[in-house]
Amino acid sequence: MSFPRYYLSLIYRTIKNQIFSVKNKSFIHGFFNENGYHQIKPFNLSKWHHDLYLFTAEDKKGNPVFIKLTNLPRILKNENRAYKKLQKNSYLKKHLIEHKGYIKKDGYKALILKRANGVVLNEEWAIKNVTELHTLIKIVDEFTALSLIHRDIKLDNFIFEDGNIKVFDFSFMIDMTEDKKLKEIDLTNNENMIKLITMGIGYKPAPLKWDDFYALHVVFNSLVKNKSLNITLEQKDMISCYVEECKAKIGTNNYTILK
Repeated sequence: MSFPRYYLSLIYRTIKNQIFSVKNKSFIHGFFNENGYHQIKPFNLSKWHHDLYLFTAEDKKGNPVFIKLTNLPRILKNENRAYKKLQKNSYLKKHLIEHKGYIKKDGYKALILKRANGVVLNEEWAIKNVTELHTLIKIVDEFTALSLIHRDIKLDNFIFEDGNIKVFDFSFMIDMTEDKKLKEIDLTNNENMIKLITMGIGYKPAPLKWDDFYALHVVFNSLVKNKSLNITLEQKDMISCYVEECKAKIGTNNYTILK
């Protein structure tokens, strides 16, 4: 997509989301007020997508929280289950944003998280903190050990807070174990198929195939090849090692809906 088209689509999405927020303000505030959350504010309207709405608020004690809201049947149910499973892992629990609650009412679901105060990862941060980046591989190693696939691994789905890199956004995480508690969305729905095709675009081996190590390989390879980042030779060598490690692990835990 060209830059003009990208920005036009961003403006359109923001305006559309602003209209939704205003039209449904009474419902939104009522929904959260009944459950003890106040000072409700829309969060980053341009990031609202796939009928998933984002808010900031305060709980009964005045603690800041981050809220995801949707009326879709699967994605937040999946994310809530993902948090419960991941919190049991001794390594991953310190690499998660704190889970505060889950609300179901009138066909809507809301996932409540502690509002993080860290830095969302980007390429500039990554170059300045090269030694921290191996944590991304270790996180995906743990997902693989649990037979879980995140499906949307990219730098801006990690945040650096309290000395730790934390991973988030498990709405489309898939469970490859036999009990499969984290399930696929309805594949008979055309809109859902479009969501899956566009999700993780550029970070997956095929339109309907996901591999978290492939995604990390793309992330690290992009850092090495980005000439505008002024990478030192030492930094380049370290990131190149990450590239090779991820390359060797591609295919060890992947998922496709195609049979």
